[in-house]
Amino acid sequence: MPSDDLSDHYDDLPGHLPRLGDGAYRGKAIVHWTMSVRDRGTGWLDSRFTTRFRWLMLHGCGCYSVACPVHCVMADHVHLLLHGWSREGDQKGFIRFLRRHSNELLAETGHRWQPQAYDHVLRAQESDRYAYERLARYIAENPVRAGLVKKPCDWPHTGAVIPGYPEMKLWQKDFWPRYWRLRRSREAL
Repeated sequence: MPSDDLSDHYDDLPGHLPRLGDGAYRGKAIVHWTMSVRDRGTGWLDSRFTTRFRWLMLHGCGCYSVACPVHCVMADHVHLLLHGWSREGDQKGFIRFLRRHSNELLAETGHRWQPQAYDHVLRAQESDRYAYERLARYIAENPVRAGLVKKPCDWPHTGAVIPGYPEMKLWQKDFWPRYWRLRRSREAL
């Protein structure tokens, strides 16, 4: 297998984190993903990368029936909070898509993702409304904790991708009430 292959086959190799069964990442699963740049490489993050990365996320979210209420691109890693947007949600497929295509963007700067993304599948007690919003806030505050900005909304590489709702912005006052209404309306899907 080539060293730059980003397939799920890494899950079976010694030294790689085990994954849960595919069912844990399907349907309406909620997962916090972290993708790190190989060797914690920096120097690639700019507005051009972020714009292109968001386009990839939008295409991937639509294709794999996933929503991303918060993503935060940092200098050497990316956090994504993903939620299956329907019973057809496929987060592992989405992550393969996103990593493959964004690796092409990183390659333009001489960087690549580490071979395996880290994931945390949220349990029921972690995915109620308050715990979920607390995790989203924690992700969005990453640049504040790193001393890069004073407020999370000042970091230009943080946002949300909700397929079909481009007007929804993470920092809007009505974002969370609207997000929860949309999630409830999609329960039957």
